[in-house]
Amino acid sequence: MRSCTLCMAFFLFFAVFGSPVAAEVAHPLAPPDTSSPRATLKTFLDNGNKAVEAFKSGHRTEARALFDRAVRCLNLEEEPPALREALGIYAGLYLKETLDRIEIPPYEQIPDAEAVKIEKLTSWTVPYTEITIGVVKDASMVERFFFTSDTVRSAEKFYNTVKNLPYMPGSGGGAFLDKLRDSGSWIVPKQFVDWLPQWSKTEMYGQAVWQWTGLFLYFIIGIGAVVLIHKWSDTLLAIVDRKFGWRLEHTVGGLSLPVSLIFFAAIGLWLMVYGLHFLNADLYVPIALVFLFVSYLGWIWLIGATFNRLSDAFVSLGGFVREGMDAQLIRLGFQIVTVIIIGVTAIFLGARLGLPTYSLVTGLGIGGLAVALAGREALSNVIGTVMIILDRTFKLGDYIVLDSGERGVVAEVGIRSTRIRTRDDILISIPNAVIANAKMINESAPVSTHRIRIPVGVAYGSNLKEVERILLGVAEQTQLVVPTPAPRVRFRRFGDSALELELLCWIDPPELKGETTHHLNRAIYEEFQGKGIEIPFPQRDVHILRNQTASRENSDNESSGG
Repeated sequence: MRSCTLCMAFFLFFAVFGSPVAAEVAHPLAPPDTSSPRATLKTFLDNGNKAVEAFKSGHRTEARALFDRAVRCLNLEEEPPALREALGIYAGLYLKETLDRIEIPPYEQIPDAEAVKIEKLTSWTVPYTEITIGVVKDASMVERFFFTSDTVRSAEKFYNTVKNLPYMPGSGGGAFLDKLRDSGSWIVPKQFVDWLPQWSKTEMYGQAVWQWTGLFLYFIIGIGAVVLIHKWSDTLLAIVDRKFGWRLEHTVGGLSLPVSLIFFAAIGLWLMVYGLHFLNADLYVPIALVFLFVSYLGWIWLIGATFNRLSDAFVSLGGFVREGMDAQLIRLGFQIVTVIIIGVTAIFLGARLGLPTYSLVTGLGIGGLAVALAGREALSNVIGTVMIILDRTFKLGDYIVLDSGERGVVAEVGIRSTRIRTRDDILISIPNAVIANAKMINESAPVSTHRIRIPVGVAYGSNLKEVERILLGVAEQTQLVVPTPAPRVRFRRFGDSALELELLCWIDPPELKGETTHHLNRAIYEEFQGKGIEIPFPQRDVHILRNQTASRENSDNESSGG
C-alpha cells in the first residue's frame, strides 16, 4: 500500500529543482543519534541544513536521504500509518523553518545522555516555546528522544506564528518552504499561476482559491471518468465477445470499476502536492483520508471480484460440471478464502488509516463466547452449507420437495442459504441449517425422469381391456410424457362404487407434474365420453321397510303395557 503515499511534499521539495546525483550519505544504514534531547535536536538541524546545502548543489538523492534522517527524529506513532511519511515531511519542513527563526540555547546547555541518566529526564522543551523533545521506548525497551506528537501536530501552527521573523544568524536559513509554495508544477506552470486574476490567489482555509478550484475540478472530472470507463469497458468487452467469442465480459467485466477507483485515489493523492501544492497539513489529512478510503475500498472490491472469477475459471479449467456439487464445493472454498482475505485486508487497511482495528480484533477474541452465541445461527447455516455439499443431496437445477411444503428448482447454494425457484417463478431463500436437518425429496435424482400416477375409476361392467387401451393411448399421445420407460396401467382394487385403475407414466423434468396431470385428466375424460365408458361417482342406496318397522313398534308397546 506504499503507493497510497506517493504524493508527499518531500518529493515535491526535491522535484522543483534537480540534477543528477553527486555524493552519497556516509553510513546510510546508521540510525540517527536520538540518545538525548541534545543529540536529537542536533541530528535534526544538522541533517536538515546538510539537506538544504545538497539541494542547492543539485545533489537531489543525497538531500533526500539527509532530510529523511532528520524526519526520523519525529514521533509519528500517533499518526495514521498510511500518512506518516507524508506528515513527517510536512512537520519536518515547518519545524525546520520555525527553529531557524527562534533563539535556541547553545548545545552545551541542552541535556545530553549523561545528564539524562543522572537527572532521569523524560523530556526537554525549547525555552519560551512548546517545542518539546520527549523519551519514547522502542520494542527493545531502549529509550530514544523524539520531537513529541504534540510538537509534530503543532509544527505548522508554530511556523505560522514566526514566519514573519528573520532567520537567526548562524541558522540553516529554513527549508525553502516559501519557494515551494510559489513554484509551479508541470500540471499548473508558474506562468499560468502568475496569469490568474488576483482574486483567485486569495487564501481560503490556508490555500488559494485556484488550488481549491483545481481540486474540485479533479473530483468532478475524475468521478465522470470512472463512470465512463466502467460503462465503455463493458460495452467494448461485449463487442469483442460477440466478434471473437472470448467471454471477456464474463471473466474481466466489472473489474474496471474498482481499478478505476484505485487510480482515481492514487492520482488525487499525487495531484494534491505535486500539481496543486497543498502544503497545509491540516487540510491534507482529511482530504488524503478520503482518497485513501476510496483506494482501500477499490482494493477490497477488486480482491473479492477477482477471487469470484478465479473460482469460475477453476471450475471451467478443471472440467467440473457447473451445476454439480463439486463445483459448488470449489466455489464455497473460494468464497471462504475471499471472506478471510477481505477481512484481514480490511483490518490491515483500517489500521493504516489509524482506526483501532487491531484492538477491535483483540476485543473480539476476549469476547469470543458472546460473539459465538450471537452468531450461532449464522455459524449453523455455514455448517449446514458444508453438510449439503458433502452429502450431495442435490445439485443446481434439481427439483426438490421439503417436508415443510416448499418445492422448486434449486437456483443457487450460498454460504448462508439455498434459493429455490417455484413453479410460480418465486425465489424462496431457505437457511441451509433448515435444509440440512429437513426431510427432503429430490425428484430429479438419481435420474431426472419422474413417475406420476393418474388414478381412474370406471363403472362395474366396463370392458377393462378397452379402458387399458384408451389410457395407454392417451399417455402415448401426450407430448409431455416421455416414451421411455413406457406407460403402463395397473388394476388396483374393486372399489365401493367403481373399478379402480391407475395410469403410470414418466415425465422429464419433474416440475412438469402439474401440467402433465392436467393434460392427461382432460384427455382421459374426453376419450371416455367418446367411447361411452362411465366414470361413476360414489353413491349408496338406502331401502326402508315400513311394515317391518311398524310391527316392531307395536310389539314394543304391548311389552311395555303388560
